[in-house]
Amino acid sequence: MLIPSHRTSHALLGFVLAATGCTRSGDALLNGVPGSGGATTQGSGGATGKGGQTIASGGATSTRGASGVSTGGTTHASGGAAGSTSTDPCGPSNPAVVPLPTIGPGMFDVTSYGAVGDGKTDNTAAIKAALAAATTAGGGTVVVPAGTFLCGPIVLSSGTRLELSSGAVLEMLPMASYLGTTAFITANNAHDIALTGAGTIEGQGQAWWTAFASDSTLARPQEVSFSNSTRVLVSGIRMQNSPEEHIWVKGDTDVTITGIAISTLAVAGQQPPKNTDGVDIGASGVFFCNNNIACGDDNLVMSGTNIYVAYSTFGVGHGCSIGSITSKGVSNVTVDHITMNGTTSGIRMKSARDRGGLVENLTYSNMTLVNVETPVFITSYYPTLPTDPTADTAQAITVTTPIWKNITIKNVTATGSTNGGVLWGLPEEKISGLSFDNVQIQATTGMKIFHATDISLVNGSTVTPKSGAAVTVYDAVVTGITTTAY
Repeated sequence: MLIPSHRTSHALLGFVLAATGCTRSGDALLNGVPGSGGATTQGSGGATGKGGQTIASGGATSTRGASGVSTGGTTHASGGAAGSTSTDPCGPSNPAVVPLPTIGPGMFDVTSYGAVGDGKTDNTAAIKAALAAATTAGGGTVVVPAGTFLCGPIVLSSGTRLELSSGAVLEMLPMASYLGTTAFITANNAHDIALTGAGTIEGQGQAWWTAFASDSTLARPQEVSFSNSTRVLVSGIRMQNSPEEHIWVKGDTDVTITGIAISTLAVAGQQPPKNTDGVDIGASGVFFCNNNIACGDDNLVMSGTNIYVAYSTFGVGHGCSIGSITSKGVSNVTVDHITMNGTTSGIRMKSARDRGGLVENLTYSNMTLVNVETPVFITSYYPTLPTDPTADTAQAITVTTPIWKNITIKNVTATGSTNGGVLWGLPEEKISGLSFDNVQIQATTGMKIFHATDISLVNGSTVTPKSGAAVTVYDAVVTGITTTAY
């Protein structure tokens, strides 16, 4: 058995996560911040990717090794240092872990099926043959060794793991020869699937972004799309330059995403990436830990229930988001120990009268936001805010009315922000029950709170603008800070 599926057998999870660099006490941290006993990885203005593209945020990368593989009772690792699982916040002792996939014991090297890592050969048929062999065997690990392997769309079956070795680049065929717009790596109605290793998935997205700039109706493929599947693991890999979203998990149960890096940034003189979200989650039971994401849209989008997001770094992007479609509801979300630098938003929730639903029981804690334009942004008017909160009148509440309630924001600092934040509910359905607990926000202008109730700032929470009112309110009940009426 490659990876145990039950909660009581997480010894291997600790090894897998430690091997992918997920520890603050025994391995390198993201953004060049050392742990106690771990190495520091420090960039200088970002790593340079294909074609001279800057693909790291803030000049930092993460150090991680290949995921642990257990075959015949022996555990092997290559790359990252294994930290102490007892102190690893992303390790098996974390109560938020979810069941991991069980993978068949067979090993299938794609080069044994004719794949050639020369960066020129179309390896779609060969890699499909390796995956088919694993499926026939009842599952197993399909290995992509070092080299650059061009490939078209492929599908993972139940019990299968795709392992990208250190030095491996699995590269999407260029737009001109890519077959259709199906996502590059997919699984649907599967169980026990994994995408792991220290290798890279390259999306060759620039041609797609350029074409999309001329035709916004153009359909584009994602890099990874796992839907309606159970026990999903994505660990250790690097992803870049996806034509559209990088990872899309929708309708899944028990999803683990650890130790990955996503870097897709604009290239000078070229059309920028659009809608290249880092990770879009719609799942029940999510463990997202020790990830580094810089992209051309939302760093992370969350929907579903029982979602844990922690010990991660977000660079360029739109922040940690919920919405805009919240009609299926979002609940029981924990976001903890997150650093953001240069995102447009930090804590971001967005919806509208025609796409909303109940969003409740959310906790955001221990976050550091640097040069984040809007540290807290919650709106029921997406995509465009009204110009005047007094101009809108209450409408009938329907099943698609956005509801935001029971939200805690705790131990958060924001510096270098453009504005202190925006909380803008509906006159018929106010944002309610939101607490700022030990939150300090420094910004050019203050916070706006419109159509909201039971908003509290406690334990020394402050909003400090360079000029103007700290908090401007309309149709809002706010305690714990001096407010100015709109």
